[in-house]
Amino acid sequence: MTVVEIPWVIDEHTRIKHALLTKYVDPWMAIFFAVQTKLGKEQKVVYFDGFCGPGTYYNDESKTDECSGSPLLVAEVANRYLDEDPKRSVIIHCIDRNVQCTEMLKKKIDELNRHNQDWQVHNGEFVDKVNEVLDLFDQSDLRYQPLFFFIDPRGYSGYPMKSLERLLAYPRAELFVNFMVYDIVRFWEHERFEKDMIALFGTDEFKKVSDCTTPEQKYAFFINLYSSCLLKAGAQYVMPFRVNTPSQGTRPRYYLIHASKDILALKTMKNNMAKVSDAPYRFEAIGLVSGQMSLFENPDKVALRERIEELCRSAKGWVDYDEIEDWAYANTAGVAKTIKEALIELEHDGKVSIKRQPGQRKNTVVSGARIRADK
Repeated sequence: MTVVEIPWVIDEHTRIKHALLTKYVDPWMAIFFAVQTKLGKEQKVVYFDGFCGPGTYYNDESKTDECSGSPLLVAEVANRYLDEDPKRSVIIHCIDRNVQCTEMLKKKIDELNRHNQDWQVHNGEFVDKVNEVLDLFDQSDLRYQPLFFFIDPRGYSGYPMKSLERLLAYPRAELFVNFMVYDIVRFWEHERFEKDMIALFGTDEFKKVSDCTTPEQKYAFFINLYSSCLLKAGAQYVMPFRVNTPSQGTRPRYYLIHASKDILALKTMKNNMAKVSDAPYRFEAIGLVSGQMSLFENPDKVALRERIEELCRSAKGWVDYDEIEDWAYANTAGVAKTIKEALIELEHDGKVSIKRQPGQRKNTVVSGARIRADK
């Protein structure tokens, strides 16, 4: 019998990605199980792990301790919900073209599958295998269930925009994509990579990056372009998260991009991102997808407060707080806490008026309140 060795030691970037994924998938399952129960429907969710890896890594170069990768971490979260109610279903599909990875993962995930769930490991190209699985979904009720796709490639090929468009066509689909912008900036103009770039973006618009004069401008251009392509592919909300890496300044190696059709999904992702974020590795929701922001504007300089004030002034009348919160989640780095703080500061400075409902406290702003820009 062939012994399959773990192919690599986990790096800090991967560890950070896995921490965030776990923090998000947990409430994701809880929310959908609660909604399905309320509607009297079967409790069922589906998780895809593209470029899944071996499921197990060495913690460090000593190779004495191991840690779980994304598929096993999600399986462990799933087991907690299945322990609570075995009638629930958590379907998991993992895909990787490295046969060593899939052999190791299959053994590990089978050991974890104590509730006899539909947990499958596929060896092959992501595009081929995900389409095979989705073809089967289209013949069943699974196409209407919550679908979460974690796409974590080791490069920038193998997950073309055309395929993501199919994923986003499902009514309850969410994507969480590792966008390797550092490598894209390095190789975009090499002729032999042109086909991969066109597939990645679904367009040759990426060539316009040649108008950029600095690496920072190129980073912003590619993030904006990829986000806009995801919107055209069917997402309604796209949020890029920059992972700040020590010693790299404003040139991170990758971004994590969340795409969905539901504002609640976006809010849940951003809120959990904020909980996981910590220095020196730090997540930032940069909110580059906005018609009000210059394509090359440094996201660090975008003031949440100024943008909320601009929104209120453009409304030319009273605006519901919920509308402002939804807009700020989708277009800025803001989360509920910082959005409220910005509004309170604007009120204190006489920039906006806040009309609160009876019984609402003066030192905060919540649902039901209305806001208007002052002259």
